[in-house]
Amino acid sequence: MTVPVDRPPAPPAEEPAPKAPEKHGIEDRSWLLLIAVLLFLALAFVGMIALTALGGGTTYVR
Repeated sequence: MTVPVDRPPAPPAEEPAPKAPEKHGIEDRSWLLLIAVLLFLALAFVGMIALTALGGGTTYVR
């Protein structure tokens, strides 16, 4: 195969740059946020019950 001498060789074909993976925002993970909030509320409720039981029940000093 011959190369013409009156023009420079063509530049190599550029490969397309790989796309960076898309970062997911809070809108895509709203279900995870909901689960975390519900878990925190359940833990707080169970903690209140446990502290009440450890503190001697629900009888108040009169």
